[in-house]
Amino acid sequence: MYSRLKLIAVFLLFAGPLLFAFIWYYGLGAALAPKEQANHSPLIKPVVPLESFQNPVFPGGVIGNESLGRKWTIVHLIGSGCAELCQQSLYNTRQTRIAVGRDARRIQRVLLFADPGIAGKFEAGQPDASFAGYAENGLELQMENLIRRLGAGKDDAVLIDPLGNMMMVIPADLDPRLLIKDMKKLLKLSRIG
Repeated sequence: MYSRLKLIAVFLLFAGPLLFAFIWYYGLGAALAPKEQANHSPLIKPVVPLESFQNPVFPGGVIGNESLGRKWTIVHLIGSGCAELCQQSLYNTRQTRIAVGRDARRIQRVLLFADPGIAGKFEAGQPDASFAGYAENGLELQMENLIRRLGAGKDDAVLIDPLGNMMMVIPADLDPRLLIKDMKKLLKLSRIG
């Protein structure tokens, strides 16, 4: 009898905490259970794979699916102008890329312009970005459809993963500190790009 009690005690010593945690998490509706998401930028669920595209790059060449180079890519759409919220979004993503430190090489930024004439105004303030124009079968069409479907703002950026999927919307008015947290977490957990 004594040895049987000892065996039960050893079993409960190891299995008891697991059983208690299981009951607390699933059975009692624990207040400390994780929420739906821990990120600050909304994820696109399900991710949207990019279709084939080609946009002309300034001063020459094209950018397409293969040009993304297996990097995390932040893409901004810039229409006929860039108001204050647009400028803030560009600044935030630029500073975020710098703030991630050595992982900055894993991130690239692309600015797509509806009016190529205004691209020159951005060269000094966005030295780390690639500039491209809208095209007949361009990336901007896919992004505009996605932004419209999600109800995102026209100044919001989109994050494309190294496998070519649009996977996160970056709100233009998001606090840059929260965006830095999101990007650091993403780059830490990711083995790609």
